[in-house]
Amino acid sequence: MLPLPEPLLITNTVTTPFLYPRSKSYLPSESWELGGVALSDSSEDLDKYVWRAWTDGSTIKVQRDDLETYQVVLMDSNVTDVDLTFDQNMRPCIAYVANGISKLYWYDTQQAMQVITEFPLITSPRVSLDDKRRFNVANSDIIFAYQKGDTLCYRLQRERFTIEHVLATNTNMRILWRIGMGTKNRFLFYWR
Repeated sequence: MLPLPEPLLITNTVTTPFLYPRSKSYLPSESWELGGVALSDSSEDLDKYVWRAWTDGSTIKVQRDDLETYQVVLMDSNVTDVDLTFDQNMRPCIAYVANGISKLYWYDTQQAMQVITEFPLITSPRVSLDDKRRFNVANSDIIFAYQKGDTLCYRLQRERFTIEHVLATNTNMRILWRIGMGTKNRFLFYWR
């Protein structure tokens, strides 16, 4: 049985918008996400503040959009894509592409530290905490979605991102553009 509830994927002509700020228009070199008050501080709701991550090609920076200061979260070379979310303790989880290789920067509870895991055979890596509402944080999960050819796949935080689940095959998608919660409380996968 797959971890996501049935029906897994609904495709039709009706589109549901993403919740703000995922609904914003932005390039793959930046990402917008809801989060708490500060990095590693879950004392306030995880859907209270708007955060931005972006790259200049060699660093990935994170900033709460109502503050002037930012933090350099990690460094790599030839970074082109960035997608930001936070875990339940407001630690950053970032899917990104560097030197053409998809990577995931996440907090590994077994090692008690942030780690980088490489996924060389995938494209369009995207991440999102599925439900940021306080009452459901204990049941929430980070979803790491990506493409393998014309197959849409995902991995889950609770499985330490080790198990690949196939969500859809023969999708004819060019690029997995964005994932996240929609305005009707459904988790969305949007491709172009």
